[in-house]
Amino acid sequence: MVKFELAIDLRKGIGSSNNLMLYIRTDLGLIENFFILFATMELFHFFNKEFKYYYLVNDIVLSAAFAVLGLYTNDSFLLFFVLFMLGIQILQNKAHRLNYNNGIALVLAANIQLILSSLSTYITSFIIFFRVKCWNVHALEEFQNTFVPLSLLINVILLFILVSIVSVLDYQIMQVRHNIIRYHLGKRVFISLFTLLLTLMIILVVSDIQEVTAVIQMGIVLAFTVVTVSTYWQTIVFIQSYTMRKEASEANERIKEMDDYLTSSQQQYEDLRKFKHDFQNILLSLGQVVNDQSSDEIKRYYHDLMNQQSNFKKLQKNNLVELRAIKSKPLQSLLTQKYFIAKAKGIKINFEFNDSDYEIKKNDLSIIRIIGILIDNAIEYVQELDERKFTCVFLKSSGTIEITVANQLKETININQIFKSGYSTKDNHQGYGLANIKNITDNSKNLFMDAKIVNEYLMMTLIVLQNEEV
Repeated sequence: MVKFELAIDLRKGIGSSNNLMLYIRTDLGLIENFFILFATMELFHFFNKEFKYYYLVNDIVLSAAFAVLGLYTNDSFLLFFVLFMLGIQILQNKAHRLNYNNGIALVLAANIQLILSSLSTYITSFIIFFRVKCWNVHALEEFQNTFVPLSLLINVILLFILVSIVSVLDYQIMQVRHNIIRYHLGKRVFISLFTLLLTLMIILVVSDIQEVTAVIQMGIVLAFTVVTVSTYWQTIVFIQSYTMRKEASEANERIKEMDDYLTSSQQQYEDLRKFKHDFQNILLSLGQVVNDQSSDEIKRYYHDLMNQQSNFKKLQKNNLVELRAIKSKPLQSLLTQKYFIAKAKGIKINFEFNDSDYEIKKNDLSIIRIIGILIDNAIEYVQELDERKFTCVFLKSSGTIEITVANQLKETININQIFKSGYSTKDNHQGYGLANIKNITDNSKNLFMDAKIVNEYLMMTLIVLQNEEV
């Protein structure tokens, strides 16, 4: 980054050979400082997806104030600005704690803008050097009126390129941020990014104090840029690997818990069925004795007991019994869990099967994640309907298993948008579920999703190719 100095008292030694710094006029330095701060704030809002008109006024005022401070503090003004904003965030928080999600976005924005500003400065320097064919840093002072606007223009171009790349990778970035929050990694990531910012600021400030030449400073900053990009990449890889380990661990725990629960439920069902059989025999044996008695009260009591048999017969039609057709214990456990969750909310799940044996040969975990999301979405949606029920259908054909979750619609939805990140029919919902499903199926050779609306019913179908080599 160019060294910003007042164009009056601090210009001493400019003609000496030992001073190889570039000094810029106060007004031009003020403009460049303002741009760096303002761009940092806009990047911060972009990362948080928060754009409001009053933010713009606030950003302009703060950027102008700290831009003036930057005339006296050299490159460290950006660090003071970041510390000030972090302090404001802590004070605005009711618990007076830092929101690490916002803190990461702010520090990341500052890091990126600092690097882009340095890169644009060096690119501009090379352009002017090449144009005047004079590789002397003091020659740039003669082109200050051209240097600063060109540097800012290149910075804007670099920002647009960055924003375009981030927009393309929006889903992956949102997944990383979601995992940071989910697994409480915010503090670690924030400390890592803030350390990078602090290190770069120290390099720039020490370079200014020691009057390191622009060429050497450029080499240092470029090397640090490479290290920073590498660190960001390693951070993302760490978060992804950590997330995969945690998800696998949680999945194993859920499977074990549900397997134990399912075994217990099946044993209770067997005991209840035996009791039903014994109870029915006792009633039949008592029937003749009761009819021979003259007491109307005993007869009435006996017939009431006989009427209770209809309740026992319902056990034979219980959906949980039909889940025995699914030979994958993890999937069977998941469906059992969802059945009781729905039942607790007054929602009925109808399971339908066209076969008595469904064996999942591969991708168990992916299928469980997809079916879990589909059923959770259906449960949330039908809670607001008068008819609180939906259907889960298993269809087996040669080499293929189709699993469909169908629920009634209360309103029209855009079937072409439902798998996009952020789309949701629910209020205050981030809409990552179906986007996650798309990501899973896109990365699998034997899993496919189909969505359609039939007679005002949304039918979400997972197609599993059993014979496909993965």
